[in-house]
Parts: sequence; structure tokens; C-alpha cells
Amino acid sequence: MKQKKIQTLYLLMQVAIWGIYGVLFSYANRYLMVGAGLSDAAAGLLLAAATGVSFLLQPLLTAVADRTRVSCRRIVLLSGYVMALSCLLLLLPMPSVVRVSLFILACVALQILPSFSNALAMSASADGAPLNFGLCRGSGSVSFGLFAQLGNLLISAFGLFTVPLCTLALCLLLLLSAAFFPESRAETTRERTPSSAGAFFRANPAFAAFLLGTVLLYVGHNVLSNCMYRIAILKGNEDAQGTALLIAAAVELPVMFSFSALLRLARCERWLRLSAVFFTVRLALTLLLPGVTGLYAAQLAQMGGFALFAVSSVCYAAEHIEKRDVVKGQTYLGASNTLGCVLAYALGGVLIGALGTAAMLAVCVALSAVGTVLVLCAVRR
Repeated sequence: MKQKKIQTLYLLMQVAIWGIYGVLFSYANRYLMVGAGLSDAAAGLLLAAATGVSFLLQPLLTAVADRTRVSCRRIVLLSGYVMALSCLLLLLPMPSVVRVSLFILACVALQILPSFSNALAMSASADGAPLNFGLCRGSGSVSFGLFAQLGNLLISAFGLFTVPLCTLALCLLLLLSAAFFPESRAETTRERTPSSAGAFFRANPAFAAFLLGTVLLYVGHNVLSNCMYRIAILKGNEDAQGTALLIAAAVELPVMFSFSALLRLARCERWLRLSAVFFTVRLALTLLLPGVTGLYAAQLAQMGGFALFAVSSVCYAAEHIEKRDVVKGQTYLGASNTLGCVLAYALGGVLIGALGTAAMLAVCVALSAVGTVLVLCAVRR
């Protein structure tokens, strides 16, 4: 297959995955509360449980891939099939408990995809495919924003059934792009058997510290997304929530699209260390800068934080982990993101209820600072 086709297929895969996030996950609370009649607390707990299950499944699926040589492409296809079937059934009339179960199953399958799609890209790169990962991941961010906006329009015009319908359409794009994506020689012709989890972490202690730092960084990052409504109220205007998140999403794109050029200026380790600092800077500025204008200004730090981290961390894991463990490295990286999301769900509301929004931000700044120190110490050339 021509290398250009591989790049196009992977770009479409990222567009599909993050477009599904924009529709399925962005409107999950609304779907569960309005469409299935759940309370706010019940919807939040179910989504946290879905995220927790996906966190547990990622290392388990990695172990299956190591022992049975099931490829990342097949795991991506399996997740896509589960989502597509769940969303197809959601279009039919059924009891609320079945509807909720199918929706949560689709959310679990979705959150497995980023880790294994990243591993798929790194395996293809190891085969010599000149994938521009930053361009593909940036296209995914554009897709997320577009489908999040489209989802709101469709729901307002036609109702909540458009959430599974739009997700089903994107699942078809995902399945087609993954079906035609070539199997990786790096996975199918491994020279050595992948190491066990224990052996992996004993051989890569610095990477283990990096993963712990990543979890702490993602706690603060996800709290900003999950609790932005409360933060906007703290700053004096609840309507600032959407604009703040839009600014954060918009400033990601230039960095992701230009990451290949940035790698020509410096190695990915330097960009990864810089991104860890900016995670904490964004949180600290969100806490300290007054008013809505300050809230908007703080979101500009997303350019040097998550945007840079999302691409540089994947490249770092690919470069610093043995080829036989490339899937394990990428899925553990994805699992650390998922664990950070679970902790953010658990901590955000509890801290706001017990201490207030400002104190919640202060705690998250402290956790993020510890994560920054861990990443700075663990990341090495």
C-alpha cells in the first residue's frame, strides 16, 4: 500500500475517534439524564464507572495482545464493532435500563480506542511509514470541536436519538479506515516475546515514574474540563464555560499540526518537559487570574500544555520502550490518562462540595506540580 494512503487512513481513524468523543461523550450526561431519566449524580457515577472499566481493560487487552499476538488493529476493530452495535440497538425502543447499559458499553469501548490507535501509529512508523502523527491528532481535535457543535444542533432540531445515530455513522468511518489499514510487521514479526507487566516496569523504572506524573497532570487537566461550569461561576459569569473551553481547544491546533517542525528544532523530551510545566501553569493561572478575562487568558496555556503533551508523550513512549513492548508502552500511557480522568471525576465534585471551587483548584495545582516534578525527573534522553 502506498505510504500516502496509510497517512490518509490513519487521519480518518483519528477524525472518527475524536468525532465520536465530541458526540457520544460530550452529551453523555444530557443523554442519560434527559433521555434515560437518571439523576445528575447517577449519570456521573455511571460515567465514572465506565471510565474505570476502560482503565482496567486496557492493560488486560494489552496482555491478550502480547500472548495471542492479537494486533492493535483488531482491537480497534473490535471496539468499533461494539460501539456500532450498541448505537444501532439504541435507535430501537427498549426499557431504560437496557438503554443505559448499551450507552455505557459504548462509552467503555470508546475510551479503549486512543491507546490502541496510538500504538497502531507507532507500529506503522516502526515499519517505515512516514506518519505525521501531529497532523492526524490535530485533525482529531478539529473533528471533536465540529461534532460537539453539530451534536448540539442535531439534538436541538431532532432530539437525543441523533447522539447514537451520529456515533453510528462515525463508527462506520472508523471501521472502514481500520479495516483497510495494513497489519504492522513490527507486531506480527516480533523477534522477542513481549515482557510481562512486572518485568516491563522493572526494566523501565523511569517510565513508571513518568506514568505516575502523567496521572497527576491529567487529574488537573480533566478537572478543568469537568468543572469548568463551577469555575466560570467563580469568575463571575457562568456563560463563560463554553468560550473558555473553545479557546483551549482552538489553541491546541497550531501546536499539533506543526509538531513535526518542532521536532526538527528539539527532541521530543524537551517538548515533553515543557508541556508538563504548562499543565500546572494553566491550572495556576485559572486559580489566580481574576474575572472572566483572566479565565480566558489562562486557557492560552493549553497550547504549551495538553496540546504539546498529547503528541510528544506518544513519541517519547515509542522512542524509549523496546519495540517488542511498543503496545504495552502506549496502552499504559493511555491508561494513565484514563486513571487521571477517573480521579478527576471522583475528586472534583467532592472537593467543590467540601471546600469550594477555589480550594479545589488549589489542591489540583498542588497535585499537578507534583506531577510536573515527576515528569521533569523521569524524562531523559
